[in-house]
Amino acid sequence: MSDATATGKTLPDMADEARRLVDGARERGVTIRLLGGLAARMHCAVLLFCLRDYSDIDAVGLSAQRAQIVETFRALGYEPHRMFNALHGDRRLQFYDPQHERHVDVFLDRFAMDHSFDLRDRLNLDPYTIPLADIVLTKLQVERLNAKDVRDILTLLKDAEVGTADHAGVINLAYIATRCAQDWGLHHSVSRNIANIARYIGDYELDDADRARVLERLQRLRALMEDAPKSLRWRLRALLGERVRWYEVPEGQG
Repeated sequence: MSDATATGKTLPDMADEARRLVDGARERGVTIRLLGGLAARMHCAVLLFCLRDYSDIDAVGLSAQRAQIVETFRALGYEPHRMFNALHGDRRLQFYDPQHERHVDVFLDRFAMDHSFDLRDRLNLDPYTIPLADIVLTKLQVERLNAKDVRDILTLLKDAEVGTADHAGVINLAYIATRCAQDWGLHHSVSRNIANIARYIGDYELDDADRARVLERLQRLRALMEDAPKSLRWRLRALLGERVRWYEVPEGQG
Protein backbone atom coordinates (compact mmCIF):
# COMPACT_ATOMS: atom_id res chain seq x y z
CA MET A 1 0.00 0.00 0.00
CA SER A 2 1.47 3.37 -1.02
CA ASP A 3 2.19 6.11 1.52
CA ALA A 4 -0.46 8.38 -0.09
CA THR A 5 -3.25 5.86 0.24
CA ALA A 6 -2.18 4.40 3.56
CA THR A 7 -2.75 7.67 5.43
CA GLY A 8 -5.87 9.72 6.01
CA LYS A 9 -4.29 12.91 4.71
CA THR A 10 -6.30 14.25 1.79
CA LEU A 11 -4.69 16.12 -1.10
CA PRO A 12 -5.44 19.78 -1.96
CA ASP A 13 -5.71 19.23 -5.71
CA MET A 14 -9.08 17.63 -6.42
CA ALA A 15 -7.92 15.62 -9.44
CA ASP A 16 -4.98 14.20 -7.48
CA GLU A 17 -7.31 13.43 -4.59
CA ALA A 18 -9.76 11.64 -6.89
CA ARG A 19 -6.95 9.37 -8.13
CA ARG A 20 -5.85 8.75 -4.53
CA LEU A 21 -9.36 7.63 -3.61
CA VAL A 22 -9.60 5.15 -6.49
CA ASP A 23 -6.11 3.81 -5.75
CA GLY A 24 -6.83 3.60 -2.02
CA ALA A 25 -10.04 1.69 -2.65
CA ARG A 26 -8.33 -0.66 -5.12
CA GLU A 27 -5.57 -1.46 -2.62
CA ARG A 28 -8.31 -2.47 -0.16
CA GLY A 29 -10.13 -4.66 -2.69
CA VAL A 30 -12.92 -2.10 -3.20
CA THR A 31 -14.13 -0.98 -6.63
CA ILE A 32 -14.96 2.67 -7.22
CA ARG A 33 -14.67 4.62 -10.46
CA LEU A 34 -14.93 8.35 -11.12
CA LEU A 35 -17.70 9.98 -13.11
CA GLY A 36 -18.64 13.58 -13.89
CA GLY A 37 -16.28 16.43 -14.67
CA LEU A 38 -13.22 14.96 -12.98
CA ALA A 39 -13.66 11.75 -14.96
CA ALA A 40 -13.68 13.81 -18.17
CA ARG A 41 -10.52 15.59 -17.05
CA MET A 42 -8.75 12.25 -16.62
CA HIS A 43 -9.08 11.77 -20.40
CA CYS A 44 -8.32 15.36 -21.38
CA ALA A 45 -5.45 15.97 -23.84
CA VAL A 46 -5.45 19.78 -23.63
CA LEU A 47 -5.71 20.76 -19.98
CA LEU A 48 -6.15 24.44 -20.77
CA PHE A 49 -9.44 23.68 -22.55
CA CYS A 50 -10.95 21.20 -20.12
CA LEU A 51 -9.81 22.85 -16.88
CA ARG A 52 -12.72 24.22 -14.85
CA ASP A 53 -14.03 24.49 -11.31
CA TYR A 54 -15.19 21.26 -9.67
CA SER A 55 -17.64 21.43 -6.79
CA ASP A 56 -17.02 17.90 -5.51
CA ILE A 57 -15.88 14.41 -6.45
CA ASP A 58 -18.42 12.01 -7.98
CA ALA A 59 -17.88 8.26 -8.13
CA VAL A 60 -19.75 5.00 -8.50
CA GLY A 61 -19.27 1.78 -6.54
CA LEU A 62 -21.00 -1.50 -5.84
CA SER A 63 -23.82 -1.84 -3.35
CA ALA A 64 -22.42 -5.26 -2.41
CA GLN A 65 -19.36 -3.40 -1.08
CA ARG A 66 -21.28 -0.69 0.77
CA ALA A 67 -19.73 -1.43 4.18
CA GLN A 68 -16.23 -1.67 2.72
CA ILE A 69 -16.70 1.65 0.90
CA VAL A 70 -17.63 3.38 4.16
CA GLU A 71 -14.59 1.92 5.95
CA THR A 72 -12.32 2.83 3.02
CA PHE A 73 -13.37 6.46 3.07
CA ARG A 74 -12.93 6.62 6.82
CA ALA A 75 -9.40 5.25 6.44
CA LEU A 76 -8.66 7.78 3.71
CA GLY A 77 -9.61 10.77 5.87
CA TYR A 78 -13.33 11.26 5.24
CA GLU A 79 -16.33 11.52 7.51
CA PRO A 80 -19.51 9.72 6.42
CA HIS A 81 -22.58 11.94 6.13
CA ARG A 82 -24.57 9.92 8.65
CA MET A 83 -28.05 11.36 8.04
CA PHE A 84 -27.77 11.25 4.25
CA ASN A 85 -26.33 7.74 4.29
CA ALA A 86 -29.05 6.52 6.66
CA LEU A 87 -31.75 7.84 4.32
CA HIS A 88 -30.20 7.07 0.93
CA GLY A 89 -27.45 4.55 1.63
CA ASP A 90 -29.10 1.78 -0.36
CA ARG A 91 -28.31 3.71 -3.56
CA ARG A 92 -25.94 6.57 -2.72
CA LEU A 93 -23.35 7.54 -0.09
CA GLN A 94 -21.86 10.90 0.84
CA PHE A 95 -18.55 11.64 2.53
CA TYR A 96 -16.98 14.87 3.78
CA ASP A 97 -13.33 15.93 3.71
CA PRO A 98 -12.89 18.20 6.76
CA GLN A 99 -9.36 19.18 5.73
CA HIS A 100 -10.46 20.79 2.46
CA GLU A 101 -14.21 21.20 3.10
CA ARG A 102 -15.47 19.23 0.12
CA HIS A 103 -17.73 16.27 -0.52
CA VAL A 104 -17.61 12.97 -2.33
CA ASP A 105 -20.78 11.40 -3.72
CA VAL A 106 -20.66 7.65 -4.37
CA PHE A 107 -23.53 6.22 -6.39
CA LEU A 108 -24.13 2.52 -5.75
CA ASP A 109 -24.65 0.32 -8.83
CA ARG A 110 -26.67 2.93 -10.70
CA PHE A 111 -26.13 6.51 -11.76
CA ALA A 112 -29.53 8.16 -11.40
CA MET A 113 -30.21 11.77 -12.30
CA ASP A 114 -32.41 12.83 -15.23
CA HIS A 115 -32.13 9.22 -16.44
CA SER A 116 -30.84 6.09 -14.75
CA PHE A 117 -27.99 3.77 -15.79
CA ASP A 118 -26.93 0.45 -14.32
CA LEU A 119 -23.12 0.60 -14.24
CA ARG A 120 -22.34 -2.59 -12.30
CA ASP A 121 -20.89 -4.31 -15.37
CA ARG A 122 -19.04 -1.19 -16.56
CA LEU A 123 -16.57 -0.64 -13.73
CA ASN A 124 -13.61 -2.69 -14.92
CA LEU A 125 -13.10 -1.18 -18.37
CA ASP A 126 -10.96 1.76 -17.21
CA PRO A 127 -8.63 1.91 -14.17
CA TYR A 128 -9.91 5.26 -12.84
CA THR A 129 -13.19 6.22 -14.48
CA ILE A 130 -16.35 4.75 -15.87
CA PRO A 131 -15.88 4.08 -19.61
CA LEU A 132 -15.66 7.07 -21.93
CA ALA A 133 -19.01 6.22 -23.55
CA ASP A 134 -20.68 6.28 -20.14
CA ILE A 135 -19.06 9.60 -19.23
CA VAL A 136 -20.38 11.12 -22.46
CA LEU A 137 -23.81 9.55 -22.00
CA THR A 138 -24.17 10.71 -18.38
CA LYS A 139 -23.49 14.22 -19.68
CA LEU A 140 -25.72 14.05 -22.76
CA GLN A 141 -28.65 12.78 -20.67
CA VAL A 142 -28.85 16.01 -18.64
CA GLU A 143 -32.10 17.81 -19.44
CA ARG A 144 -30.80 21.18 -18.24
CA LEU A 145 -27.39 21.04 -19.85
CA ASN A 146 -25.03 23.72 -18.57
CA ALA A 147 -21.79 25.18 -19.89
CA LYS A 148 -19.65 22.87 -17.74
CA ASP A 149 -21.41 19.80 -19.11
CA VAL A 150 -20.96 21.02 -22.68
CA ARG A 151 -17.24 21.67 -22.10
CA ASP A 152 -16.80 18.14 -20.72
CA ILE A 153 -18.57 16.65 -23.75
CA LEU A 154 -16.51 18.73 -26.18
CA THR A 155 -13.32 17.73 -24.35
CA LEU A 156 -13.99 14.04 -24.87
CA LEU A 157 -15.33 14.28 -28.41
CA LYS A 158 -12.31 16.24 -29.62
CA ASP A 159 -9.58 14.40 -27.68
CA ALA A 160 -10.60 10.73 -27.51
CA GLU A 161 -10.92 8.16 -30.25
CA VAL A 162 -14.39 6.99 -31.24
CA GLY A 163 -15.50 3.53 -32.30
CA THR A 164 -18.24 0.94 -31.99
CA ALA A 165 -16.75 -1.35 -29.31
CA ASP A 166 -15.48 -1.00 -25.76
CA HIS A 167 -11.75 -0.34 -25.72
CA ALA A 168 -9.60 1.74 -23.38
CA GLY A 169 -9.46 5.35 -24.56
CA VAL A 170 -12.30 4.88 -27.09
CA ILE A 171 -15.82 6.33 -26.95
CA ASN A 172 -18.11 3.47 -27.93
CA LEU A 173 -20.75 5.29 -29.96
CA ALA A 174 -22.67 2.07 -30.63
CA TYR A 175 -23.11 1.56 -26.88
CA ILE A 176 -24.64 5.04 -26.52
CA ALA A 177 -26.94 4.39 -29.49
CA THR A 178 -28.04 1.05 -28.05
CA ARG A 179 -28.84 2.56 -24.67
CA CYS A 180 -30.90 5.27 -26.37
CA ALA A 181 -32.74 2.65 -28.43
CA GLN A 182 -33.90 1.06 -25.17
CA ASP A 183 -35.50 4.23 -23.77
CA TRP A 184 -37.36 6.85 -25.80
CA GLY A 185 -36.96 9.45 -23.07
CA LEU A 186 -33.19 9.04 -23.00
CA HIS A 187 -33.11 9.10 -26.80
CA HIS A 188 -35.07 12.34 -26.78
CA SER A 189 -32.85 14.04 -24.20
CA VAL A 190 -29.65 13.00 -25.98
CA SER A 191 -31.00 14.06 -29.39
CA ARG A 192 -31.94 17.50 -28.08
CA ASN A 193 -28.52 17.96 -26.51
CA ILE A 194 -26.69 16.90 -29.65
CA ALA A 195 -28.61 19.59 -31.52
CA ASN A 196 -27.93 22.21 -28.84
CA ILE A 197 -24.21 21.46 -28.71
CA ALA A 198 -23.96 21.74 -32.48
CA ARG A 199 -25.87 25.03 -32.33
CA TYR A 200 -23.68 26.63 -29.66
CA ILE A 201 -20.30 25.06 -30.42
CA GLY A 202 -19.07 28.41 -31.72
CA ASP A 203 -19.20 29.78 -28.18
CA TYR A 204 -16.24 27.58 -27.19
CA GLU A 205 -12.61 28.21 -28.04
CA LEU A 206 -12.10 25.38 -30.53
CA ASP A 207 -9.99 25.66 -33.67
CA ASP A 208 -11.53 24.75 -37.03
CA ALA A 209 -10.15 21.21 -37.03
CA ASP A 210 -11.42 20.40 -33.54
CA ARG A 211 -14.82 21.94 -34.27
CA ALA A 212 -15.16 19.88 -37.45
CA ARG A 213 -14.10 16.71 -35.62
CA VAL A 214 -16.68 17.23 -32.87
CA LEU A 215 -19.49 17.99 -35.30
CA GLU A 216 -18.66 14.93 -37.43
CA ARG A 217 -18.72 12.72 -34.35
CA LEU A 218 -22.02 14.15 -33.17
CA GLN A 219 -23.49 13.48 -36.61
CA ARG A 220 -22.13 9.95 -36.54
CA LEU A 221 -23.67 9.33 -33.13
CA ARG A 222 -27.00 10.75 -34.27
CA ALA A 223 -27.01 8.43 -37.30
CA LEU A 224 -26.26 5.39 -35.14
CA MET A 225 -29.08 6.38 -32.78
CA GLU A 226 -31.53 6.64 -35.65
CA ASP A 227 -30.43 3.31 -37.17
CA ALA A 228 -30.50 1.32 -33.91
CA PRO A 229 -33.52 -1.05 -33.78
CA LYS A 230 -36.32 0.23 -31.54
CA SER A 231 -38.69 -1.94 -29.53
CA LEU A 232 -42.48 -1.73 -29.69
CA ARG A 233 -42.40 -0.20 -26.21
CA TRP A 234 -40.03 2.52 -27.47
CA ARG A 235 -42.29 3.26 -30.44
CA LEU A 236 -45.41 3.42 -28.30
CA ARG A 237 -43.73 5.83 -25.90
CA ALA A 238 -42.63 7.96 -28.85
CA LEU A 239 -46.29 8.45 -29.77
CA LEU A 240 -46.85 10.28 -26.48
CA GLY A 241 -43.89 12.57 -27.11
CA GLU A 242 -43.44 15.52 -24.79
CA ARG A 243 -47.03 15.35 -23.55
CA VAL A 244 -45.66 13.13 -20.77
CA ARG A 245 -42.43 14.07 -19.00
CA TRP A 246 -39.60 11.90 -20.31
CA TYR A 247 -37.03 12.48 -17.57
CA GLU A 248 -36.77 12.52 -13.80
CA VAL A 249 -36.22 15.75 -11.89
CA PRO A 250 -33.02 15.34 -9.83
CA GLU A 251 -33.32 16.04 -6.13
CA GLY A 252 -32.95 19.75 -5.41
CA GLN A 253 -33.89 20.84 -8.95
CA GLY A 254 -37.64 20.73 -8.61
